[in-house]
Amino acid sequence: MSSRSTLLMLVRFSCIICLLIGAIPVLAQQSDNAARIDSLLAAIEEYKTLDEHKVDMLNQVGYEYWIIAPAKSETYAQQALEIAKILPYDKGLAYAYRVIGVAHWVRGNPELAFRYLLDAERTYRKIGDSLGLANCSLNLGMVYADQYNTTAAIGKYDQALNLFTQLNKSSRIATTYTKMGELSIQEANYDQAYKYLTDALELHRANDFLYGIAEANSKLGKLFIAREDYPSAISYLLLAIEAGRQRNDRVGTAESYHEIAVCYFRQNDLSQAAFYLQRSKELAEDFALNKVRRDVYMTAKDLAVAQGNYREAVGYYDQYLGVRDSLFNEEKSNIIANMQAQRAYEDKERELEMAQQSLGLLVAEQKTDRLTLLALILGLFTILALAWGIVQRKNKKLAQKQQDLDDARDQTDELNTRIQTQEKELTSYTLNFVQKNELITELKQSINTLKTKLSGTHRKELESVSRQLDSAMHVDKDWADFRKHFESVHPQLIQRLNLDYPSLTKNEFRLIALLRLNLNTKEISAVLGISPDSVKTARYRLRKKLGLQNQEELFDFLLRYEGKM
Repeated sequence: MSSRSTLLMLVRFSCIICLLIGAIPVLAQQSDNAARIDSLLAAIEEYKTLDEHKVDMLNQVGYEYWIIAPAKSETYAQQALEIAKILPYDKGLAYAYRVIGVAHWVRGNPELAFRYLLDAERTYRKIGDSLGLANCSLNLGMVYADQYNTTAAIGKYDQALNLFTQLNKSSRIATTYTKMGELSIQEANYDQAYKYLTDALELHRANDFLYGIAEANSKLGKLFIAREDYPSAISYLLLAIEAGRQRNDRVGTAESYHEIAVCYFRQNDLSQAAFYLQRSKELAEDFALNKVRRDVYMTAKDLAVAQGNYREAVGYYDQYLGVRDSLFNEEKSNIIANMQAQRAYEDKERELEMAQQSLGLLVAEQKTDRLTLLALILGLFTILALAWGIVQRKNKKLAQKQQDLDDARDQTDELNTRIQTQEKELTSYTLNFVQKNELITELKQSINTLKTKLSGTHRKELESVSRQLDSAMHVDKDWADFRKHFESVHPQLIQRLNLDYPSLTKNEFRLIALLRLNLNTKEISAVLGISPDSVKTARYRLRKKLGLQNQEELFDFLLRYEGKM
């Protein structure tokens, strides 16, 4: 047996031993991740001030959820985005854009990923944050690679690598190597891919960066699958799963489980293939990982055919087509846009070349005919005189247009300032609403406690006070003022919903307004003066009236709905 084969056997054996007897440290690492997120969430719940620190905490939670639950990652970053816009806080704004962009990439939404990452890149460039700009370049390269736009992906990776090198960020350099290795696999340049990935693995191990170790091992597994060396691929993928589980990386773990299933399937070990495929399928469906789901359903279809379960194979193929088509439509639009841009560039190149050829012919004719040359000179002077007059008139028009543009910018700045002020007023008004109702609730609880200690006339008087407090929590004037503030910031949202969903009640419109402000269940409960369970019931009924799917968030729906107006 060769030394390389012996090494691979030892690696596989050590991975299996880790998976069997290493459950306690793995669970401890996962518990640390969960504890870190729980600590952040508790701090956010306690921290009531809408300031830069609140934005940073929300963004950090969104970052932590990237590899655990991308949908939650987007939710918390959206909250950070709204507050950062109001403050304003450019650094927090840029980070929120980036977190949302990567969350969309993980979930298989390239169009939205491009949109938010380009916003992040523009904002980081504006504030001169080189590290943030480098990270955005890396993330954009990942999205371009998924779109098979190799030239654009390499350009972004090179840009990121140069910046990380200047900043001496070895961990980020290693991550960039991993992405470049993955792209080399896609281009079937396997030797170059192996060099990138092993260099990345060495740097990540030196930094003890678990997520990077998991990702580099995962890509090495894909490299050996491409080379049809399945035992080696399984060894690296098991190492990736072990490191990923310690970091609680559900995305990477789901991908590695699927790749192992592919390895066993190609070796005709159907039982092992089914075992690992089921592990991948559960993670992909639980956390809406569309790219993994697409690949899992296709492999599940092939496995069902190999097992003779043709009805089950048809079901998996239908699921594959549904996910594939949704991803393909988004990918196709980006590819078409890239092709159109390239075609436009080539057309311009041809036009320039033709213009240069025409100019060459004209010069040659001028040299052969002095009279023509003289006529051209006289004509040139005439044209220059005319051009001078035209330029003067255009300069006057440009000056006027510049003045108009400056006026328009001033008006826009004034409008933005007014909107920001209204956003702050609405947030303050809502918080006052919450605090007032929380105070009334506390008073009612105190009255109920006193009632148990009193009797007769005093108890009746306290009951009368309690009823007055109930009515204070439902004063229509407060809601009328709130609606006026809300509609000044979000014009026509309520009116459009009323037209499209006429069965919505007044209480449901109140709930919609509070949801659009991204209040949590406890805060909505305080504003409406009802229990948290009643809020959950009201949200459930509202979802049914709006016809939402189980996995679709009400806040996401309202954002998209308002964006279409």
